[in-house]
Amino acid sequence: MITIRAKYEFDERTLRYFIFVSLLLFMLSSITAAQGPLHVDPPQINEAALVKRLVDMTKPSAGERAIILFDPTYYPGVTKGLREALHAKGVYTYVLVEETPAIIATYSDNDTETRLHEDDVVRTLGPMFKTSDIFYWMPLRNYAGDMRWERLVADSHIRSVHCHWLLPFPGTRTAAEILTSSREVERRAIEVDLADHAQRQQRLAAALRGQKIRVTTPEGTDLVMDVASDEWIHFGNGDASKARMATARSVRDRQIEIPVGMFVFTPDANTVNGTILAPAIFQADAAVKDVRLRIQRGRISEMSGTGTNWIRDRIRVIGPDGDKFACISLNTNASSTPDGVVIVLGSNWEEAELRRRNRPTRIRRMTIRLRNATLTADDKVVIRDGRLVNEF
Repeated sequence: MITIRAKYEFDERTLRYFIFVSLLLFMLSSITAAQGPLHVDPPQINEAALVKRLVDMTKPSAGERAIILFDPTYYPGVTKGLREALHAKGVYTYVLVEETPAIIATYSDNDTETRLHEDDVVRTLGPMFKTSDIFYWMPLRNYAGDMRWERLVADSHIRSVHCHWLLPFPGTRTAAEILTSSREVERRAIEVDLADHAQRQQRLAAALRGQKIRVTTPEGTDLVMDVASDEWIHFGNGDASKARMATARSVRDRQIEIPVGMFVFTPDANTVNGTILAPAIFQADAAVKDVRLRIQRGRISEMSGTGTNWIRDRIRVIGPDGDKFACISLNTNASSTPDGVVIVLGSNWEEAELRRRNRPTRIRRMTIRLRNATLTADDKVVIRDGRLVNEF
């Protein structure tokens, strides 16, 4: 009888303890689920190959100064390897740590606070950039959506490499999506033949310059514009050498991205006319769907479809040129998933020369990806169903 009672009391205490712990774990898991993952380790990559590519792109010389902006929680081994490789070449390196996503979130939605942060960073680091030669913008989990780093590059003679690696990370991706995307980005960054890719971009530029181009989609996009014979084009070909920087005509020309493949031009907005049928707008998430935009002399004159109120609000937020045609972006990296034709409205501060620069508030824009677009230059097909034709 005593044995039975003792066993019952022990089991009851154990049961109460088990229930308490279970409830506690449930509450913690609920909080974590609401806040999202606090930390996700990125997949392993070939860090040595990436370091070699960064050095090959910039071609540093002994005595140069290099600034490295990095996130110590996101591929710090690449930064470590890069510093060692640069030191071996006689390059002086100086490391900056980017703010955490949590810190950025405290001010990023407030234009006034963001501008104060941006101005302070530019004022504080300006002398450092003016006396340096190379800026490595390493992989980050996220960054502030302002123009601090672009302004620092613009106000100096510095050349830079800007890494795009699953930004923001992890975002809303699943573990499987992270792994797949990481492998794709690594392939596009490391495996492309830079010399062959540069020739591809030159052939594409020759086909477009001095031509009237037309962009169409089966859904109803039909847009025409003129490309000047001396049109500025940004070649994202991986060449961030000192010699290349001597030919730069815009801030973008001194910010070479990795993975390579960016090909951007800013036609005279006055020549842009027609209709864009936008399946979505990147910055709007699900708020915009199948919107028809009538474009006259480079500006939106009419719109219809789901999300027109969001577009009107966005135009106001962007600024005086929120509804103005900004640029066209193509991706020439053969290892990339075809992007078709990407049309940008609003900010083109990075992409344009001074003569074609819109007036934005921060780097705000509306990005429309026409993945199945066809682009012709004086009736010659350059892109068909979203893919560059074979000769390019």
